[in-house]
Amino acid sequence: MKESLFNQWCDQAWLYLVYRMAVVMACVLLWNWNLWEMEQKLVCILAIAVPLHIFEENTFPAGFYFMNNIGFGSKEPMVYPQNRCTNMITNLGAEIILILLTLNVSKLAVSAVALVVFFGIGETVNHTRSGIKMYFKYRGNGKKTIYGPGLITSWCIMIPLSALGTKWLIEHSADVLQVVGGIGIFAGIAVFLILLPFAVSIQIKSKAYAFKDKGYFEKYEQ
Repeated sequence: MKESLFNQWCDQAWLYLVYRMAVVMACVLLWNWNLWEMEQKLVCILAIAVPLHIFEENTFPAGFYFMNNIGFGSKEPMVYPQNRCTNMITNLGAEIILILLTLNVSKLAVSAVALVVFFGIGETVNHTRSGIKMYFKYRGNGKKTIYGPGLITSWCIMIPLSALGTKWLIEHSADVLQVVGGIGIFAGIAVFLILLPFAVSIQIKSKAYAFKDKGYFEKYEQ
């Protein structure tokens, strides 16, 4: 049966759009490097880093969704709660928010930098925790590390950004309420772009948007 256009969009098409967004944001960053303040650079770099993170999770080596669904206790980890539709909503939605924030960072600089900090920490903690869980699941099948798709970009890009963001917040004596505002943006992304779509997916368990392979974890399933 031929897939609908929306199904095809949720499969690969949106990924190509996100990767092109990263290229555009990289060009914008380089063009404005001598004009932008550090806070704007930090948010823009995160807007470039997120598609790199998405690439590791979904394109090469791919399979984060499988690991994530196992972490949520799914009985069908290729089907729910994360599926190709929720995956698109979460990642494309987050990228659009970061681009809009980059363009309007002057209005909420402290909150934007706080978002960079907590985004990196949150992603790194989640990927490290999930990687440890998958190590124990597959160590009998030859898995020797805690690596899972997304771990490299978390540790090598996002945590350094979090460190730079923390330094910026300290140097600018950031107001606590504004920092809380950044945490609020991060929480909003988690609730509206991750948890709510997941809640719907758990109820529906639609196989129409199921993932097609386990990516990195295929070799441990043999």
